[in-house]
Amino acid sequence: MDFPTYLIKEHTKTKIGENSAKQYHSRLRNMKKKNIYNDELVINDDIKRKINLEYVNEANEYVRTLTYYLDYKKHLETLTQK
Repeated sequence: MDFPTYLIKEHTKTKIGENSAKQYHSRLRNMKKKNIYNDELVINDDIKRKINLEYVNEANEYVRTLTYYLDYKKHLETLTQK
């Protein structure tokens, strides 16, 4: 299962539609491309600083994207342990 599918079908904190899932996925790809996020296991202050230098993060959507992505990675991990 890929990240957008997880957001639409499995994410339980909020109801996320297809367009929003695509936006989250796009944000994640861009943060990886710009070396803001490199598959760290936590969102540290350095990542937050890089986000705020690169993006207008008024709604905290970039940190939220990473939070959801870390939830997705945990979800995949639980599936592989079964």
